[in-house]
Amino acid sequence: MAGLSSLLGQIIIYTTIYTLVALGLVISGRTGIFNVGGEGIMLTTASVGFMAAFFSGSWLLGFVAAATTGAILGLLLVLIHEYLKVNQFVVGIVLVIFGTGLSDLLYKIVMGIRLQAPQAPRMSQLRIPLVQSVPFVRALFNQDPVVYFMYLATVVAWWFFYRTKAGLETRAIGELPQAADVVGVHVRRRRILATVVGCGLIGIAGAYLPIYITGTYNPNLSGGRGFMAIGIAIFAGWRPQRAIVGGFLFAAVEVLSFQLQLVAPAVPFQFFLMLPFAAVLVIMVVFRRYIEFPGSIGKGYSRE
Repeated sequence: MAGLSSLLGQIIIYTTIYTLVALGLVISGRTGIFNVGGEGIMLTTASVGFMAAFFSGSWLLGFVAAATTGAILGLLLVLIHEYLKVNQFVVGIVLVIFGTGLSDLLYKIVMGIRLQAPQAPRMSQLRIPLVQSVPFVRALFNQDPVVYFMYLATVVAWWFFYRTKAGLETRAIGELPQAADVVGVHVRRRRILATVVGCGLIGIAGAYLPIYITGTYNPNLSGGRGFMAIGIAIFAGWRPQRAIVGGFLFAAVEVLSFQLQLVAPAVPFQFFLMLPFAAVLVIMVVFRRYIEFPGSIGKGYSRE
């Protein structure tokens, strides 16, 4: 029982990464912005967030710096698309390439060459006394602050999109921006805001890797999770409440692949690294009938 609870706790940690990135993609996607640059944003914010936490001695400042960096990259993406009319997918791919190089460049310039790997300040867990004796519930709630933030962000996003007038207007932009524009919704402003907020969440997920999971920064630390989060957003039908379910499924596959490496050491480890990506394809095929896209996603909009 203790082993299963520990395994579930590890899955929840990786669920946090996938869910925050997928949630960021869902928020921007609901306004018609298909952000495929999540991988580049994660890498850049992992580097910036780790260095900010290392030099300040505060993991909180590291996440603030990462969220701010992610928001700036998101602002860059949406401004290039909205004002220069560059295709969203082209900008996103460029952002991946740019972020991959920028993350390592910044780290080498600022940190230099060190004999020992720098360590991020430790982030303590928030323990809830009432659930200490309940094995599986304990795994869900005796976690670090970012896990609780992920829970809160999912609930807030769901409430905003489905329980507020502004959320209804935002979803209308994603479906038919012309109709939203006619009734007085500022389409461009809402797209910019949604992309900035969404990329801020992606930034937090990027910083979570070096600050909490590995404790230090390494090149290509995101390991393709930004790409897999695109699959989660599509699987979720661009709904926040489904994003956390998809995040849990993909996190479970990744954590179980780690365990399988210990059980079957004779199998090349590259096979197990491939499993999460294969899961994306399998899940897409199985749930293809339930996948929905906002009507205007990936499409530009102009009032002229």
